[in-house]
Amino acid sequence: MQKNKTKEIILIILTSVIFILLAMNSMVFFSRMDLTKNKTFTISNTTKRIISSLPDRIHITYFISDKIKAITPVALEIEDILYEYAAHSKGRITVNSMDPATSGMVSRAESLGIIPQQIEIYEQNEQSFTVVYSGIVIQYMDKIETIPFTIALETIEYELTYRIRKLVEDIDLSLGILIGDSGKSIENHYSYLNDILKNNYKIEIIKPGQEIPASISVLAVLGNKDLTDGDMLYVDEYIMDGGKVLFAMEGVDVDARNLVTAVKLENSPAIEMLKKYGITVNNDLVLDKYAKRIPLRGMFPMQYPQWISILGQNVSKDNPITARFSGLDLLWASSISIEEMEGITYERLLATTDQAWTLDDYITTSPQEVSSLMRYKGNDQRQIALGYAASGTFKSAFTNKTGKNTRIIVIGDSEFAADIIEFSDSHYNIIFFENAIEWLSSDDSFLQIKTRDRRDLRLNKIEKPERRNIAILFVHLVNIVIIPLSIIIFAIVHFIRRKIREV
Repeated sequence: MQKNKTKEIILIILTSVIFILLAMNSMVFFSRMDLTKNKTFTISNTTKRIISSLPDRIHITYFISDKIKAITPVALEIEDILYEYAAHSKGRITVNSMDPATSGMVSRAESLGIIPQQIEIYEQNEQSFTVVYSGIVIQYMDKIETIPFTIALETIEYELTYRIRKLVEDIDLSLGILIGDSGKSIENHYSYLNDILKNNYKIEIIKPGQEIPASISVLAVLGNKDLTDGDMLYVDEYIMDGGKVLFAMEGVDVDARNLVTAVKLENSPAIEMLKKYGITVNNDLVLDKYAKRIPLRGMFPMQYPQWISILGQNVSKDNPITARFSGLDLLWASSISIEEMEGITYERLLATTDQAWTLDDYITTSPQEVSSLMRYKGNDQRQIALGYAASGTFKSAFTNKTGKNTRIIVIGDSEFAADIIEFSDSHYNIIFFENAIEWLSSDDSFLQIKTRDRRDLRLNKIEKPERRNIAILFVHLVNIVIIPLSIIIFAIVHFIRRKIREV
């Protein structure tokens, strides 16, 4: 009896030890099942590689208000991702989550760059406003990086990994911006873009005629109206030295403040330089029957075929910039054609639908006049290229020099990143711009973190304009006529039945 009891005690102790060892082991060896389509809740191999080789400890503090946790599950999901970072870091990353208000850390959080946000909440049928926090502070040795406010699960891995890499590798990406229209500036024409990009890049404005510093990680040339041969010589030299450039240019200049003027840029030195690289921005305006509606004062919004909505099926699925496309609208775009040059690989990034055409001779931008062209049935409708990426060794447009291996992107529109996108409701354009800059400045695997769960944010599954118009008409019919009429009929029938019962 005593012997059996001793065996039971030993068995219990051994079983307990096994469970304790398994629990300890699970902190190092563990498995999770992520059933989402693009593995939203699983950090990528690129991230795992970066955090598993950290040279020193990193501490992550998630300042998250309990109020946010109560109204959205995203906060807890972000928390889970942070702890997954810690699990894959081999003990190099520690994570702490706290509510600044309840922990008495409000002043500390704000001093670290965490931005409070005021939100409207409803409790017990009462409406009130409260200040909340949802920011992340990453500390590495004596350096700190901050995500001021985030509640977006889609981008959290990129935001975290980018900042960790920036801290550890001491990366300071610099984006040079050369504006090719003397009437425009970063403050009055690209302020929305600047406000977003300055969080991740050091922005440096390059003046026309200024040599491009070698410290610039990527150069963005926005517009080409007033650029001279001298300006482009510096850009060419930058490319020959291995510099990466995003060209957002057009063959027809349209003044967004005066829609009756459109001027062909037939002698543009910037266009001539790109021709030497095998890329021609044509002197035309592209129209597409898959287009945005333009809001006009006192009128019902009308479809404007020069504001082209690029569809996911008409972008490159092989390039990480557009692999998981989130939408792009081009506003007064010019077509692009290619003449392949030795040593350069060309990849079409963007194209219209097969119901597009160009205005080459008589060019008008008036919304009333252009919208009438939606009924255009000409035999020249076709798919038209609007954006290319090119990689390789470019030959100088000004000398016989062959440059270092590099990359450039050419988009036939300079307005797609301008402040007018707030008017056209094309905010996803900035995502494309950021992806393009990221692809130019770093390796493809890192960009794939950012684009792995991108979705097209627009309701654009119906490509054919005729079918789409029928669908819109049907939706209006259901919402404006059928549903109200059904309610009225139901009320009448119910009223008649009640009267009959009363009789």
